[in-house]
Amino acid sequence: MPPRYTPDPYATIEVADPLEGLRVRISLWLLPLGALAALAAWGLSAIAGKLSLPDQYLLLPMAAGFILLEIYLWRNPQGIRRVWQTALFMIAAYEVFSLFYETGYKLHQRDGITPAALWFPMVYLMAFNLLNRRQALRFSLIYLASGLLAGGVGLLMSPSLNVSSINTALQFTLSNIAYLALLYMFAYLRRHYAQMHQMAHTDALTNLTNRRAMQQRLEGELDRARRYNRPFALLLADIDHFKQVNDTYGHSVGDQVLREVSSRLAQHLRESDSLARWGGEEFLILAPETDLHQAHLLAQRLLEAIRENPISGVPVTLSLGVACYRQGDTIAALLSRADEAMYRAKASGRNRVMLEEEMEDIIIPAHPTKPEL
Repeated sequence: MPPRYTPDPYATIEVADPLEGLRVRISLWLLPLGALAALAAWGLSAIAGKLSLPDQYLLLPMAAGFILLEIYLWRNPQGIRRVWQTALFMIAAYEVFSLFYETGYKLHQRDGITPAALWFPMVYLMAFNLLNRRQALRFSLIYLASGLLAGGVGLLMSPSLNVSSINTALQFTLSNIAYLALLYMFAYLRRHYAQMHQMAHTDALTNLTNRRAMQQRLEGELDRARRYNRPFALLLADIDHFKQVNDTYGHSVGDQVLREVSSRLAQHLRESDSLARWGGEEFLILAPETDLHQAHLLAQRLLEAIRENPISGVPVTLSLGVACYRQGDTIAALLSRADEAMYRAKASGRNRVMLEEEMEDIIIPAHPTKPEL
């Protein structure tokens, strides 16, 4: 199981994708829809006798490409980003070529731009959805520059230039710059919001889930337990004599103890478990699908993980209280029983596990070769 402790909680904030499954489902609909749109545009333009050069040579390959991407995605759902990036480049190439053809051969004949050019800004939206903020901006700038370059060359090749053509080209350029600027601002605000959300739900010292975020998870797990009658356990762990650690070794060592304890605890939990810094030197573990016996075994494992090796030369132990969900429980009642069990472990000599009072107390004796703190 990968550890929950990382040096920088924001390092991957732009590449983490909690909507991957949704993207796959949407893509399985959008790709055939894109193929249908390309085929319809090709067929209707051919019937009307207005099939442009880009449409003639690019629409059918695009439709075939979308179908192939659909087949690939069905077989390889994990390749969703590769699928979208391929589709992105296909659409971008079509739009740039269409813009060149429109400005070079058609713009002087009409007021306004071709329907294909109306889709030009969609590539920005795709880029900012698929890539992180800097990559999306870089790609979009290259795409816009390529489009403007192709359009400029097309204008120079145009048989004639009039005020209407120049105005259309100018409005197209300015509107796309505005689209891109607004999208970049939105992406920046979205990233800033994600960072603020991460900071509001993460403990700054240990990078663990904080009390506020854990409270939300507890409420969700309680609702699930009530609805489906499923068990879950809470383990409340407190570092023994932590004040003495700070007083004897200094707060920098105390901080290192907190970080190392959080890391060791995380390494010995299941993927489904949640770990939070609950208070100053207290940690709360939420263990779904766990009865009291299983929670006791988990608490033993965590106890041993902490006391087996000193931290920064300091022997560290825990006192753990364990409580399990009962029908009709509230979060406050469950936490109260775990807290009471933890304080009974403290009162019984520390460096041990205590279960809630419903069952007979189970005491794990202190390690004989390691002094208590």
